[in-house]
Amino acid sequence: ACHMEGAQVCSNCPGRARAQLRTSRKMAYLRLSTAVLCTLVAKSLAECSKAQWTQAYSPGACHMEGATAVVKCLGKSGSKCGTRMESSSYVGIGLHTMTIKAAPGPGVVSTFYMSTNGGVYEKSCTQPWVELDFEIMGNQVGAETKIWTNMLQGTCQENWAWITVPFDVSADYHTYAFIITAGSISWMVDGVAYRTVATDSFPDVRTAAQSGLFREFISVWGKSSAEAGEGIPAFRNALGVLDSNTNVFPLIAYFQGPSP
Repeated sequence: ACHMEGAQVCSNCPGRARAQLRTSRKMAYLRLSTAVLCTLVAKSLAECSKAQWTQAYSPGACHMEGATAVVKCLGKSGSKCGTRMESSSYVGIGLHTMTIKAAPGPGVVSTFYMSTNGGVYEKSCTQPWVELDFEIMGNQVGAETKIWTNMLQGTCQENWAWITVPFDVSADYHTYAFIITAGSISWMVDGVAYRTVATDSFPDVRTAAQSGLFREFISVWGKSSAEAGEGIPAFRNALGVLDSNTNVFPLIAYFQGPSP
């Protein structure tokens, strides 16, 4: 007694059947609208890209809570652990800060760094770049925490050193800063300079500083025992592996910057 012709209800359908079809169409539209809205809300919650920062990958690993970027290591493999964000502007001489509550446990790193090459370690060591690092390893946290600092220049030439701070960097927020001058780089935590390197012997570092060639980066990343390690042996040994991390996942790091 009733059939559909395209999107129209035929004229010989009983009134009750037409009403049921209209109701069905309204419900279908409502479900579609709700699904679209949920997708848009989920996307907005999942991404940390803003005018000043661009998220490089894994949008589901980061969301904003007010001015805080909440970055998650979702599982015990590198592909499930963290993301990277980069600033949209270039900087040089001056004070550059980031406030961080680091992710805990073996195999995971919370980072704040400055780089001239897009923020990726150039493993072939054929293209020169300059990079300044705070690498906050969850495996080193405790009542005192060792933090890996580095100045890479040339082609993979490392100038690394541990600094030790008198607190657990995963228990609360602390402010990490680079002070870049025409002749030196300093690594500061909560206003205290723990390391200073004169750059007289590093012309590429001086050029990057004076010409404003750095971009700022933050990231969380990790490695399992089944994955190739990153960096030199001393770094890999200090990092540990996600397999050994007994904390509840997701592991979370929090970042508060002057313009996140």
